[in-house]
Amino acid sequence: MGNYRHLMCYFSIFSMIYAILDWIIQPYIHSHGASFSMIMDLRESALTREIAFFFVASLAGCFGVTIYAIAINFIFRYLALQREGRLRFFAGKRLIFWFTIPISAGFSWVFLCWFSMYPDPDFTDYLRESIKLNYELDANYITYTGSYFYRIDQNGIVNWSIQNSLGALGLNVLMIIPFITILIFGYKSYMKIQRLMSHGESNYTKRLQMQLYKALVAQTIIPMTFLFFPIGILFSAPLFHLNIEKWSIIVTLFYSLYPAVDPIPIILFIDDFRNSFFSICNPRTSKNQVASVVSVDATMDVA
Repeated sequence: MGNYRHLMCYFSIFSMIYAILDWIIQPYIHSHGASFSMIMDLRESALTREIAFFFVASLAGCFGVTIYAIAINFIFRYLALQREGRLRFFAGKRLIFWFTIPISAGFSWVFLCWFSMYPDPDFTDYLRESIKLNYELDANYITYTGSYFYRIDQNGIVNWSIQNSLGALGLNVLMIIPFITILIFGYKSYMKIQRLMSHGESNYTKRLQMQLYKALVAQTIIPMTFLFFPIGILFSAPLFHLNIEKWSIIVTLFYSLYPAVDPIPIILFIDDFRNSFFSICNPRTSKNQVASVVSVDATMDVA
C-alpha cells in the first residue's frame, strides 16, 4: 500500500469535514430560472450571516477537494502499476505537494464563492417566491452562494451578470480538470492491470490490484452520480434557459447522501477491509494462529 494509505486517510478526513459541514448547513440546492444556488436556512441558526456564508462556501470547497483527491488517487494507482520507480514522486516531501493540490482547489472554490457569488438584494428578491413555494423558506433569513446569470429590467432588456458568470465558468473549469484526469489515468490503469499476468505477476498481485482498481472506480462513479453530473447540470441549465427547478430537490438529496455512500466501495471491494468490517459487526472467538510475515515497503517499486 505504501503512501496510498496516507492518501486514503487524507481523503477520509476531508470526507468527514464534508459530512460535518453538511450536517450543520443542511443545504437546499436550488435551480430557478436564470439562477442556481446553495441555500442555508438561518431561522434556527445561531450563526451570523458572514459566518454562515463562510460555512456554505466551505461546503462548496469540500466538493472541490473531493474531486481533486480522487483524481490524485488515480494518478498514484497508475504509477504504482507501472513499476518504473515513479512512486518516488509520492514519497517524502513530494507527498506534501500532492496534498496541497486538492486544498488549493478547495480554496479556489471558496474564493470564487466569496468574490463572485455572494448574496445580493436583486438575487434574493428573485429567489423569494420560489424558495417560499418549494421549501417554505423566508428570503429574509437565508444565506446562499450561487449565480444569477441574466437579469431582465423593467424595459425587458437582458443584462448579463459578468461577475456571476465568470464565477460559474471558473467552477466549471475546476470541475473539468479532475474529470479528464480521472478518465485518462483510469483507462491507463485498467489496461495495465489487464496485462499483469502476461508480465509474470502473481495471481495475488493481480487480485489485489484489481480490488483497489474496482474500489477506486466505484468511488469515482459515486461522486460522478451524486456530485459531478447533478451539480454540472445545475450550473449549466440556467445558461441554456432550461428550467430544472422541479429537480432541485433530487440534487439536494444526492449532495447530502454522498458522504454516507462514498466509503461503501472500499469496505465491499477490498477483501481485508471487508473481512475486518464484518468481523467487527459479527465478532467471533478465533484460535491463535501463527503465520510467517514478509514486510515490504510498497513505497519502493520492484522491477
